Amino acid sequence: MELYRPYSTGTIHAPVRVRSTGHYTVPKGWSDPPLVKPILELYWCVSGCGRFGSGASGWLLNENQVCFYFPGDRHEITAESASFDYWWLTVDGPGVPFLIDSFRLERPSRPVAPCPEELFLKLAREIRDLGRDGEYRAGATAYEILTRAMLPPAGEESGLVLRFKQLIEECYDDPALSVQGLSATLGVHRSTLTRLVARHCGMPPQEYLTGFRLQIAMQMLHESAVSVKEIAEATGFSDQNYFGKVFLKRLGKTPTQMRRF
Repeated sequence: MELYRPYSTGTIHAPVRVRSTGHYTVPKGWSDPPLVKPILELYWCVSGCGRFGSGASGWLLNENQVCFYFPGDRHEITAESASFDYWWLTVDGPGVPFLIDSFRLERPSRPVAPCPEELFLKLAREIRDLGRDGEYRAGATAYEILTRAMLPPAGEESGLVLRFKQLIEECYDDPALSVQGLSATLGVHRSTLTRLVARHCGMPPQEYLTGFRLQIAMQMLHESAVSVKEIAEATGFSDQNYFGKVFLKRLGKTPTQMRRF
C-alpha cells in the first residue's frame, strides 16, 4: 500500500508538507531501485530486517527500529530476512533542514516502541483528502509519528536517568547543586551521566537542570508577587544578576519583562 499527494507544492503554505506514506511486506532479496531523492524519509520496521544504504556506510533496520534518509541521500533498501514488513512516510518543504536539526535526527537505525500502525493508517486516510483540511490533518499526524519515533522504547528509560530527574526536582533550589555533585550522588562518572541524560532527554545534564530551574521561575513570576531576587534564590541561582542573564539568554526577555508579558 502506498499513497502520494498528486502534486508537489501542496495546498497550504507550510514549512513542512507530507508527501507520501506506505506499507510494504516484501520477501528476502527484494530491493527498491537506488535513487537520490530530495525529501526526508522515515522508515519504521514492524518485523524482519532490511538493509539501508550500501557498504560500510549502510545499516540494518530491525523490528521496532526507525531510520531516516535525508534530502539528497541515495535511497537504497534491500530485504535481508524471509519477510521484511515496514511502514514509511516522506515530507518535504523549506522547513525540513530545521526539522532535522531541532529533532536531532540521525540516519542509522535506533530502537523505538512498536510501530504505531494505527497512526500510519490515519495518515493514509488524510492524504486521500486532497483538500486543505486533509493536508493540515496529515501534517499533524506525521508530526505525531515523528515525535514517537524519537522516544525510547517503553520502559527503557534508564533508572539512573529517572533518579537524576528526581534529584533535580528535590534539590533544584540548592545553588551548590552541580552535574559533578549529581554524578557523585548517583555513583557514576560525569561522562556516563552526560551520555545517558543526553540519550534519554536530548540535552546535557546542566541544560536540563537550568531548564528545570527556569520553568519553576517562570511559574513563580506568573503566579506570585515575590521579588525577582527572591525567585532567583528560590530556584537555585547564585545571584540575581546571573539569574537575569541566564533568563534573558534562554527566553529572550528579562524576568521583569516576562512578568508583564
